[in-house]
Amino acid sequence: MKDLQDLKILVMGVGGLGCPASLALAQAGVGTLGLVDPDRVELSNLHRQILYNEENVGQLKVEAARERLTQLFPGLKTIIYPEVFSGSNAEKLFRSYDIIVDGLDRLEKKYVLNDWCVKFNKPFVHAGVVKFEGQVMPVIPSVTACLRCLLPKIPPPFALPTCREAGVLGSFSQAIGYLQAFETLKLARGSKELFLWKWDIQKREARAIRPARNTECEACSKGMIEKEMAVRCEV
Repeated sequence: MKDLQDLKILVMGVGGLGCPASLALAQAGVGTLGLVDPDRVELSNLHRQILYNEENVGQLKVEAARERLTQLFPGLKTIIYPEVFSGSNAEKLFRSYDIIVDGLDRLEKKYVLNDWCVKFNKPFVHAGVVKFEGQVMPVIPSVTACLRCLLPKIPPPFALPTCREAGVLGSFSQAIGYLQAFETLKLARGSKELFLWKWDIQKREARAIRPARNTECEACSKGMIEKEMAVRCEV
């Protein structure tokens, strides 16, 4: 178990989830944050992506996020990667980090992250939010269930909408991001109380589920062949 100051966490996507997660992790005292995102700040982002303001519109998100986090936490080390995540750069990105935070915006990309975290034995915290529903699930490869244990087949690209396309309450995506940061800190502290959290704020329902590993899972149990992974990861 590392001290928080020695912990290195990689945040994949600095949007509606990655912004609050990064802020909460920095506030907790994490020493190093890596930020991965190729996009630039847009006006439509501002209601839910709390690290940015109107002055940042047009700026690379990772640059704007680093400026804001450094302003708030001068002792924080922030490393930025303004690039698209795929199978070709997964090893380079993951190599130096202890835990990966999934703030990606499309479900098919989340499967990419899942598969490569399993391959490199990197614990990660999945999260997703759209409309009135959100979920968070920490994953320890070979110990807990992974995404493919729950839904084995990767959805086709753009099969499900992003929160930008379908809509989401800014305060709700922030709440999911903060919960994601909380679960990340639990992983860092070696907690074994790991659950899939599911929220539906329209129905006023919240559930904690401990999903079982699938012994036939192609990712974390049987092991995916390299060629198959390479095809799936170029999205």
